[in-house]
Amino acid sequence: MSQKGIDSELARGWRASRVQSCLDQGKNRQLVDFLRQRFDDRFFEPIKVLRRAPGNTQGYGFAIMSLCSLLVESIQCFRLGLPSTYEGDLRKLHVHNPQPEFQVPKTEWQKGHEVFVAFFSEPKHKELFPGISGAEFCKNIRNGLLHQAQTKNGWTITTAQKRLYAPKKHAINRNLFAARIEKAFRIYLRELEKAPADGPLWKMARRKMWWLVKLSQPPN
Repeated sequence: MSQKGIDSELARGWRASRVQSCLDQGKNRQLVDFLRQRFDDRFFEPIKVLRRAPGNTQGYGFAIMSLCSLLVESIQCFRLGLPSTYEGDLRKLHVHNPQPEFQVPKTEWQKGHEVFVAFFSEPKHKELFPGISGAEFCKNIRNGLLHQAQTKNGWTITTAQKRLYAPKKHAINRNLFAARIEKAFRIYLRELEKAPADGPLWKMARRKMWWLVKLSQPPN
């Protein structure tokens, strides 16, 4: 793999070549630092900027919840070691000739809605997001914002309620939701810090990071 081919910046201070070097050398502590920096750069800092922006109480809910939807999918893909939730992408992975440890068996493929169901079914996430159905969230928030730039079936995004989720109103407090998503991510990082290097959690995380590096390269 050429230096030029892995020179994309995957996070502030983390070019793909540096991530690949940490993967090659088994530097898991540094890889946790990389994940922390990447998610802060791509997700949590932008959410904080939106929340601090003038007029944020009248708007920006769609932008914040769109980022939160990306976070749900991304966090769970690290847990599952998935480079993508799009079947078309998954069918093309073999062209990259992955080493055995980075191959993604078809039996482990999951589509987007399945990943959302898996995320909200995690025991720790059930505690953080009580009452929220992954299937309903995916259909009415994630898919609505992604495909129609609106929520669906009466679901609303608000800052006016104290509860995270009001099921009868199908209303989500976007500030509380964003804070819980960040907590879910910090929990995942702590799990990685405590997990054995050869355990299943790291196996999936390393596989996801390897594909992150690989797919950041321009096509041959």
